[in-house]
Amino acid sequence: MSSSSGDLRTLYSKALLWQVAVGIAVALVFSAPWGTYAGLSALVGAGIGVVANLYMARKALVPERTAPAALRRLIVGQVVKVVVTIGLFMAASRLPHIVWPALLGAYVVTLLVYWLLPATMSSARN
Repeated sequence: MSSSSGDLRTLYSKALLWQVAVGIAVALVFSAPWGTYAGLSALVGAGIGVVANLYMARKALVPERTAPAALRRLIVGQVVKVVVTIGLFMAASRLPHIVWPALLGAYVVTLLVYWLLPATMSSARN
């Protein structure tokens, strides 16, 4: 394993851990004024973001011998990630007492963590 591969694993691990932590925090924020169902809905939304990004992170970290093979893996991984996300949202829609603003809010926040954390970590290095 190369140093850059280890750096990527560390980055993905930190991003996923931050997603979980922020998801829990958002659930607490939603549950305080709006109750248990809002908090649980936020946990579901954060969980959707974490599960989808966990899948993509695992796909992205598998080494390939050629650049086209790596690109193919990433594209297929992104397509599967979208399908998994849609499936999880469909499953969430069947849950009783779902509070959609809390679910969607937590999902969006987990996406922001996943997108912004690598950028802030790389700018901190420079």
